[in-house]
Amino acid sequence: MISLKGVKKSFGSDVLLEDISFTVEPGERISLLGPGGCGKTTILKIILGLLNPDSGTVELMGKDMLAMSSDTERRQVLRKVGMAFQQGALFDFMTVRENLFFAMEHMTDFSAEEMDRRVKELLQAVKIGRTEQQYPFELSGGMQRRVGIVRALATDPVVAFFDEPTAGLDPVTSTIILNMIRDLAGKTAEQALVVATSNVEIAIRFADRVVIVHEGRVVADGAWRDLIVNGPEWVRHFLSVRLIGLDEEYARELDLPGQFIDRYWHQGGSHP
Repeated sequence: MISLKGVKKSFGSDVLLEDISFTVEPGERISLLGPGGCGKTTILKIILGLLNPDSGTVELMGKDMLAMSSDTERRQVLRKVGMAFQQGALFDFMTVRENLFFAMEHMTDFSAEEMDRRVKELLQAVKIGRTEQQYPFELSGGMQRRVGIVRALATDPVVAFFDEPTAGLDPVTSTIILNMIRDLAGKTAEQALVVATSNVEIAIRFADRVVIVHEGRVVADGAWRDLIVNGPEWVRHFLSVRLIGLDEEYARELDLPGQFIDRYWHQGGSHP
């Protein structure tokens, strides 16, 4: 569904991406994880064709995004993609309803009746059914984020990307947003989902597989439960340091590996 090989990207003399390679299969859900500023958003923009890499190959749904000869061809591919940008990225001059209609009008063949029904169903599903005629500035940050995610999924995309969907939100709202993505998405066996985040807890709650980016490279790609115990030192530290202060009951709710819990909760293990 997605394939990047040897992707590099610089901005002037600043090298942001040195060697990015990973694949996502149909029906797979992954977390693209790394510290703030490591290039996660840039990777998403490159996959979508919004930025060209300096070198490497990029395929989306079997199409070479760098070899497309026309904007029409690229648009045909992107019609099958959903994207939720940071902070929602809604059109301020459009109501919630108009924002959702805009996406469906340009990316689907839904009839007006189908779009109207879908707007009502999706907004009700995320508990903001009464916001249909409101403008983004009238909504809280969490509500704006919900609308942005609904817009990304309203078109029934084959691939959906969520860029820092919980950044700046309180823990309760973050949980609501994450659960909303999981409830609304993945309705078909083929749909692939990618969340880009710097929040370890969000990453491990969203997907079993994490692709970790650091200093321009993919430094780990695999099941987070294995990486947090057996991964390279930097990876173990990055995954562990934000989790070991949690209450043990909550740590178990996150399904942290027993070996990890025994070390840091029962034996007074040192800071990772």
